[in-house]
Amino acid sequence: MKKIGIASMFVLLFSIFLVLPIEVFSQPVQYSNPPWAPDYSGVRYYYLPDIETYYDLANQDFVYLDDGQWLFSSTLPSVYSGYDLFSAFVIALDMNVFQPWMHHHFYVSNYPRFYYRNFYHDADVVNIRGFNENIRKPFYWKPEDRNRINELKVKNNQKKRHESTKPPQKVNYYGRNIGRPVKVHPQMREKKQGNQRR
Repeated sequence: MKKIGIASMFVLLFSIFLVLPIEVFSQPVQYSNPPWAPDYSGVRYYYLPDIETYYDLANQDFVYLDDGQWLFSSTLPSVYSGYDLFSAFVIALDMNVFQPWMHHHFYVSNYPRFYYRNFYHDADVVNIRGFNENIRKPFYWKPEDRNRINELKVKNNQKKRHESTKPPQKVNYYGRNIGRPVKVHPQMREKKQGNQRR
């Protein structure tokens, strides 16, 4: 009797999967953008290269390095209190990435601070809002976005208190601690010329 019940439940579940469209199971999670972010949906993380900070849309947290630990906060730290998020260069990270700050070396080397000033032509820098890794193209400012941003700047001008939302996360590089002295290999040493004596 139990075998018949299990078999009928299996058939029922299988028929539900056949009836439902595939799109129901493959829908990506949609996150709501903060007011300062580009008008784009489909990513979970933004990277702000000028301040080497990440923004997690799922938790609505800024993630930044402080004293050897990754800190999570709903606001930027006081050291960046003068940073204008509304006109910041923003990178929409690949939608398949998870906890990009754990691969910070990659993002810092590919998107160094203010790299876009030399990377794009002078005329474009003014119009470029950021870069989208998913379509491998830059975001451009739209005239209506600039007006909306100016209005939001006036509204959000009040100072927000900095609060941590999660415990700090230690920095590591694939399981190894960082910040230890580097072992100097022979190819890293200064080359001596001939038999010079000191």
